[in-house]
Amino acid sequence: ESDESSEFDPAKEFKEILSISPIVVFSKSYCPYSKRLKELLNTSYDITPRPVIVELDKHKDGAKLQSYIGDLSGRRTVPNLFINGVSRGGSDEMAKLHSNNELLDSLLEWAGPTVKIEKVNAPSN
Repeated sequence: ESDESSEFDPAKEFKEILSISPIVVFSKSYCPYSKRLKELLNTSYDITPRPVIVELDKHKDGAKLQSYIGDLSGRRTVPNLFINGVSRGGSDEMAKLHSNNELLDSLLEWAGPTVKIEKVNAPSN
């Protein structure tokens, strides 16, 4: 029997992760949708503080954490973008906002004044 205090507490882990940065991406390292969202945020936007990336497939209790996040947010798939503790969607939703030139305004609105976000201009060549 394991001691109760050593048992994984997904709620506690989730709260600790969210305390690191206002923007958190729950991801899986092999997932193409996760890769797309991480690339979009990393190459098209300059975000301070940097978003925290949690690779659920590399996390010791990733399955339990993903299940907890799914129950909490209603989104069971990855990637799952959390801003200030609220799930804002996944790769498809962010890609659509980005292609409609609405992602920067959405990110700024969701993140609030504690986060600095700028769109990175693509090289013109």
